[in-house]
Amino acid sequence: MRLSTSQIFQQAVSAMQNKQAELAKAQLQLATGEKNLAPSDDPAAATRILDLNHVIDTTAQFQRNADFADARLSLEETALTDVGDLLQHVRELSVRANNATLNAADRQAIAAEVRANLDALLQLANRQDAQGEYLFSGFQTATRPFADNGAGNFTYAGDQGQRSVQIDTRRQVAVGDSGDEVFMKIDDGSGGVSSMFGILYDFMTELEANNTSATTQIRLDSAIDSVSNTRALIGARMNTIESQRNANDSFSLVLQENRSKLEDLDYTEAISRFQQQLLALQASQQSFVKVEGLSLFNYL
Repeated sequence: MRLSTSQIFQQAVSAMQNKQAELAKAQLQLATGEKNLAPSDDPAAATRILDLNHVIDTTAQFQRNADFADARLSLEETALTDVGDLLQHVRELSVRANNATLNAADRQAIAAEVRANLDALLQLANRQDAQGEYLFSGFQTATRPFADNGAGNFTYAGDQGQRSVQIDTRRQVAVGDSGDEVFMKIDDGSGGVSSMFGILYDFMTELEANNTSATTQIRLDSAIDSVSNTRALIGARMNTIESQRNANDSFSLVLQENRSKLEDLDYTEAISRFQQQLLALQASQQSFVKVEGLSLFNYL
């Protein structure tokens, strides 16, 4: 087989260019830390990485939802803790008011304290979060839920809705409770229902008239139980959120590890390959210099 000088020259140049391209790719891999510099390097891996990125992003959104739900429920739980403490204090006042040694002036003083607690209860029921949304308005978060006309009539302007957020592909959690359920449907001790506000208002008016009712403490106990039951539901939801958040963290870690195996560079292998390619390029260049200088006249 005859090879012209031009052919030898072109083959050598082509070989060196290929070696330079391989070396440049290895150098870029080392600089970026990525195994595949383009989807064409490994189409199957590129597709899998896209799928993993989508699931990782979705899981991160679930975590943000869980954080929001936990913060929202914490606000509600704090508000209901304050409501429970307030009702417990009013119950203590009802026990004191039943003391036969008290006179009308004494009961007037207790009535004034009950009025102050009634105002505080309305404020707690109308509590807002950091975004200005009302905690107990159902879906109507921009609507002030409870109002008092001053004559013992208490109204609810929210709805029965219960907001929920997605914390996993198959799990949602409620982030609030309807104020109608929490504050407006309390057993009144005689087979009917009353609002927490109405219970305190009736107690106050009885004291102002120097009277006490045998059902006041029963009604207050019902209100306290209602708050405790709602707080128990909130605690169960917060436990669910914490459990799911831990599961999401573990799942996300597995996904990231799988993605790392597909896209992260093995530096030990890459450095070794870089050194081999560098030596191959140097050998190609040196051999080209020797061959390029050959001539028959060197032997004449």
